[in-house]
Amino acid sequence: MSDNKLQSIISDLMKLYKTPLASNRSGALYNAFSYPTKISPEAIGIFIACHTKVGNTVLDPFSGSGTTGLGAKLCDRPTPYMIKAAKELGLQPVWGNRNAILYELSTLGSFISTVMCNPPNPTQFEKYANDLLSTVEDELKNIYSIIDNEGNEGNIRYTIWSEVLICPNCNNESTFWDGAVSHDPLQISSSFRCPKCDYSNEASQISRATQTSLDHITGKEHISKKRIPVKIYGRTGKRTWSRLANSVDIEDYYNKTAKIQMDSFPDYKINWGVLYRKGYHYGISHLHHLYTSRNAVVFSRLWNKVAEYPDDYQSALKLLLLSYNSTHSTLMTRVVVKKNISDFVITGSQSGVLYISNLPVEKNIFEGVKRKIMTFKQAFELVKDSTSNVTVYNTSSTSLEIPDKSVDYVFTDPPFGDYIPYSEINQVNEAWLGSITDNESEAIVNTAQNKGIDDYKTLMAGVFSEVSRTLTPEGSISLVFHSAKAQIWEALIESYKQAGLHVLASSVLDKIQSSFKQINSEIKVQGDPLLLLKKVNDDFKTKRIKYNPDLIGNILENAFVHSDNLDEQKPERLYSRYINECILQGETVELDAGQFYEIIKEKLHIYQISQ
Repeated sequence: MSDNKLQSIISDLMKLYKTPLASNRSGALYNAFSYPTKISPEAIGIFIACHTKVGNTVLDPFSGSGTTGLGAKLCDRPTPYMIKAAKELGLQPVWGNRNAILYELSTLGSFISTVMCNPPNPTQFEKYANDLLSTVEDELKNIYSIIDNEGNEGNIRYTIWSEVLICPNCNNESTFWDGAVSHDPLQISSSFRCPKCDYSNEASQISRATQTSLDHITGKEHISKKRIPVKIYGRTGKRTWSRLANSVDIEDYYNKTAKIQMDSFPDYKINWGVLYRKGYHYGISHLHHLYTSRNAVVFSRLWNKVAEYPDDYQSALKLLLLSYNSTHSTLMTRVVVKKNISDFVITGSQSGVLYISNLPVEKNIFEGVKRKIMTFKQAFELVKDSTSNVTVYNTSSTSLEIPDKSVDYVFTDPPFGDYIPYSEINQVNEAWLGSITDNESEAIVNTAQNKGIDDYKTLMAGVFSEVSRTLTPEGSISLVFHSAKAQIWEALIESYKQAGLHVLASSVLDKIQSSFKQINSEIKVQGDPLLLLKKVNDDFKTKRIKYNPDLIGNILENAFVHSDNLDEQKPERLYSRYINECILQGETVELDAGQFYEIIKEKLHIYQISQ
């Protein structure tokens, strides 16, 4: 390919790379299944339609939950959002069918991809899903029943449980709820005050009460943290209500769960790694320890009942259940306090970790799964008539079963070094599938797996080498990546350079959704750098922007003088732009996000005052 032709292609695509494309956290395809750091299929579909022609082959070697496959499906059936976004950006996408090839090491990710990209009949799925829930609900009649705040029989929507603490001063047992939660205004304190003797200390420094019982799954004696229900939220008819739990509720709970025969439940020992915390994971050694006894009974009954439905709908029904499992059915579900709201907001588990709070929440699984049925039906309807073909491989992408020079375009979102330990997180769902990810080939920086930055770089280089081998001479790669660490960026850059790939354009993709680690880290990055890579012949000299010795000053000037976009002026976005400039100019990424923020602090202050 000549220099002029290559530059012409880049010029046509630059409209897509000039302005950050928002990858919104909305729509049935996005919300059907929660998966860390995923990108909107609609955004990916726009990229595919702009980089390829009808019938072209698209590859994602790190496909996660299959959003690139869904993006390919949507090229044949673009949504109103996709058509509008493309028009507003002045793009000329080519809508029509594509062939997508997805590689994913994770058992769970591959399972999600296969079902979502090759959905069953939406109407029949809805019928079977509702029948599954109603059948099991009838079998476990009254398992969520409760006496409401007016003395009538109602049903539990969710229950807040609390850990029990032992006061070191008076040896009194009291709940975290009684000692750390205040209600006017509502807040959860990090300190604990004993309701009996008024002793106060950091809650993390006070011992938790434990209880010993026979574990019916392992057949062994088990010691766990003592937790009791403290507040119940319910529904009676159409009326919703809440009240504090009492001793009758506790007795009723244990009587009900003791009388029900537990269905087959995976006897799975959790493979703890970098996410293990001896404090809040005390007593959590096996999968079933992540559930209350009631939710363990309900979920296992639903899961086993799926086998009674037609074979070609069982995977979709299992995916429906798993979509609610680790995020909402376990002790990892939690409460949050929001400003100017008088009661707790009940939410799911935190993304990217296996955190269990002092106040875990037990949700009504029947109600929760029922609400997700329509989302899945709508997602299936969006892609069911697409003629795009998606093939999913559940294996490492260090060896692709794809002919040389047969892939026209690659869209991928590789693992971010040490950010998300996918295999450790996914095991909560994979244990139900009966197949756990073999993490030997997982591209990650992870002390529990004895993998450092060199191991990560070697695995990534192996994948990029295969990608380069399968890419046509005219093909291109859109690569989305996130890291606040310079050494991770340098490992990525070295990996694709070894494969003969070069960056020709760089922008930012606004994913919107962040993992828990991204949200709560003191060092954040806003917007993931987006790179356009191509294979370049040895005789082609990549045209670099002339190096600006005041690179950081140039970035600040562009953000504050030449732009009125407030997002572009945030320190987190400026770091993404720093990464962009380093890569485009061929400069070493020398600064971690934290170091970058320290350097720009004074200059940023001056710019902000002048605005």
